[in-house]
Amino acid sequence: MFKNINTLAVYVSDKEKAKKFYTDILGFEVSADLGPNLCFLKSGNGKINIYLEGGMKQTTNDNQTCRLSFFLQAEETANKTFESLKNAGVTLLQEQPEKVDDNIACFQFLDPDGNIIEVEGRIS
Repeated sequence: MFKNINTLAVYVSDKEKAKKFYTDILGFEVSADLGPNLCFLKSGNGKINIYLEGGMKQTTNDNQTCRLSFFLQAEETANKTFESLKNAGVTLLQEQPEKVDDNIACFQFLDPDGNIIEVEGRIS
C-alpha cells in the first residue's frame, strides 16, 4: 500500500525555538518558511523532509507512553553523535548508546517540546 515516507510532521509549541534546534543543533536546512507557525526543513542530503508546525499545546512524554517517534540514521558513529548532542546540551534519555546489533547502537533524545527522537548509528 505504501512505499516510502515523504515528510515527517513534528508539532511544537514554538516554531522559532524548534526551528533553531532542528537547524543549529541537528543540521537541517529551512526549505520553506511559511509564516509564524509553519516551515519545512530538509536534511543536507535532501533525503529527510520535516513539516514543522508551531502553536501546538505542549504535552509530557516519557519512554513508557504510546507515541510515534522516528529514527534518524547518524552520519557519524552513534557514540560521536551522542557526544555531539550531549555537548550541545540536548536532553538525552540514556547514559550511552545501546548496542542493538553487532555494529549498530541506538539512543533517544528530546527536542525542545519533549518529542522523542531516536538515533541509529554504527558502533565503530
